[in-house]
Amino acid sequence: MTNISKKSFHILNPRLDPNFKAIFTQNTKASKIALKSFLSAAIGRDVKEAVVVQNEDAALYNFQRAVDYDINCEFADGTKAQVEMQGFDQQYDYGKRAEYYAARLVSSVMEVGDDWNSVAQAYQISVLDFAFDRGNTNPIHHYQMADLSDGARLSGRLNVIFMELPKLPKLTSVEEVKNLPTLLKWCKFLKEADNPGSQDLIREIVRSEDGIMNAKDTLEKISDDGWRWVIQGQIEGKKRDYTSGLLAAERRGRAAGLEQGIKEGLEQGMHQNAVETAKKLLAEGIAPEMIAKCCSIPLEEVLKLKTES
Repeated sequence: MTNISKKSFHILNPRLDPNFKAIFTQNTKASKIALKSFLSAAIGRDVKEAVVVQNEDAALYNFQRAVDYDINCEFADGTKAQVEMQGFDQQYDYGKRAEYYAARLVSSVMEVGDDWNSVAQAYQISVLDFAFDRGNTNPIHHYQMADLSDGARLSGRLNVIFMELPKLPKLTSVEEVKNLPTLLKWCKFLKEADNPGSQDLIREIVRSEDGIMNAKDTLEKISDDGWRWVIQGQIEGKKRDYTSGLLAAERRGRAAGLEQGIKEGLEQGMHQNAVETAKKLLAEGIAPEMIAKCCSIPLEEVLKLKTES
């Protein structure tokens, strides 16, 4: 593999929510091609047109409340899809969560007085950077409502699709890329695009799929935005805070009660991380009001930090 120094390699992590969403929701031809390609590979049929239904500003990330950066789409035939990137296991039952969102998508299709035959398909698509089903080595799962005894399906309108990136097969040469299904190529791209040591593999994947080539072009362009690197550092810090908070809470919990220890450990670490990010954004000249919203800390505290700097 090509040896690229970390200093010369400047690509954002596509497995973090705001970066993932930005790849597919830019108002550019490249971003739209990437989205249609990814959706086609995920659901197993050609998507001619997909309109993104914006559900929040892609330029902001609410750290403390952990807003989900979903990509909500509607196809030309009325099919609806919701795409999520989950960068780390937050210790809740993700399967139940996915079922709920899929059911909500199906119910949102119907209008009063509609015939049941008008119900379009709905897809809840999740890219997971952790193993959901640890007892199964398959990285791709497509769930539908089916009979437990013989596998007979109902209407097939409700679909839940999981892509578990840690389970992807390891490739020993770029030649193996040619035999990969398109969806696995997408997963490999998302898993390895920011890895300096995997760029030979990424180039081969990009050459083989036009949609992924457009995704890479978009990822490279957004990687030139300095504020996105500040946000990425904040998210990565949040993940470390979460892990450290749990460990600290376990220790305190033995003496003071586990629940209170978890709360204090997480809140303290996350707030300090938000303050450090606010200082960096102030240095970049970002408006205090924007910083307060972005970092979920009071405007008064941001203004105080500005006077102290």
